[in-house]
Order: sequence, then structure tokens, then C-alpha cells
Amino acid sequence: RKLSYAWVVGDMDIDTVVTFTLTPTASGTRLSLVQSGFKPDQKQNFGGARYGWKMMGGKLVDLLARIP
Repeated sequence: RKLSYAWVVGDMDIDTVVTFTLTPTASGTRLSLVQSGFKPDQKQNFGGARYGWKMMGGKLVDLLARIP
């Protein structure tokens, strides 16, 4: 139901944890994704991660919509 892993980018001093959580719902399953650990001076990195996760999440939604 939950998977967490470290996402470390040493040359950028990024040391975060990404957690995926699956929760049953009445109509299926809810996927939650949290990436934590960004430092206050890493706003640009945070914004890039948010953009990337939204883009990939959209691709996942499109893929799942094609499955009968």
C-alpha cells in the first residue's frame, strides 16, 4: 500500500523522499504521491519536481483511460 524511496541528486544537493500510497475507494484505488525534503532555498527544484510529477501523472491517467 505504500512505497517510499530516497531521491538523491548529489551534485545538486537534493536529498528527498518520494512516497507513493495506494488507498482503496468505492470506485477503485486512489494514488497519492508526496516528495518531501526540499530545502527552503530549493524552490526552483521543488517547482521542477512538481511540474514533472504533474506531467507524468497526466500520462498515467491517459494510459489507464485506455485500459478496458
